[in-house]
Amino acid sequence: MQKDFIPDAGSWRERCAQLGLDPQEVKAVSRRFDMYERYTRDQGGDVLPLERWYKWYRIEKLSEGHAMLTPPEQDCSVQAGTERTGPVISEPDFLQLLLLYRQKS
Repeated sequence: MQKDFIPDAGSWRERCAQLGLDPQEVKAVSRRFDMYERYTRDQGGDVLPLERWYKWYRIEKLSEGHAMLTPPEQDCSVQAGTERTGPVISEPDFLQLLLLYRQKS
């Protein structure tokens, strides 16, 4: 059952806990955006806003899903052999957590 995102309750870490999401996932995606932003600026390109980049990033990750049959064991909060049942939270909920994390960090 999907838990509702509560936009005004607690810190981003508390919201992750409410939604059953490892906070490291939010941090990792934020770092990926930072790398994209830095690389694109260094190359003289235009940087997409976070919201647009995140849509692209999600599509890219979904297209790579076939390549990972089991989750990596090192540096991952998901254990090998864990049965995949779909996303932990919805795309809009994750984006809200990402925006909140980036505001507060």
